Amino acid sequence: MLLRSMCLALLALIPAAVFAPASAQSNQQQYIVVYVEFQPSLADQGEQKLRQLAHIARSSSGVIGFYANRQIGRENFFSLVEIWNDAASYQNFLNSQQAQAVLNAITPLLEAPLDVRPGNLVE
Repeated sequence: MLLRSMCLALLALIPAAVFAPASAQSNQQQYIVVYVEFQPSLADQGEQKLRQLAHIARSSSGVIGFYANRQIGRENFFSLVEIWNDAASYQNFLNSQQAQAVLNAITPLLEAPLDVRPGNLVE
């Protein structure tokens, strides 16, 4: 009987949890995925530059996570997955002299332009 009462009470709370309006977030976390394709003969050199960029990002204010991954079977393809406290933190990182220097060094190594895909978490 007690278990049934508890289950009914929990069921009564479900509509409130599901249909409650989401609170607006003025400073949403910024999620970025960047696809990087280096010239095949320059992939190892490009990977070193991405490691430098990751080191700079991880020491930047507002970073939550910054991950550089090499694609298996396609040695010159990489992805960067970045999570920042907000868009301003991400922009501050991009505009920093250190990040700009590494990004400028990466550019001549690329087979294709960087494919940058920003977004926010949708709840």
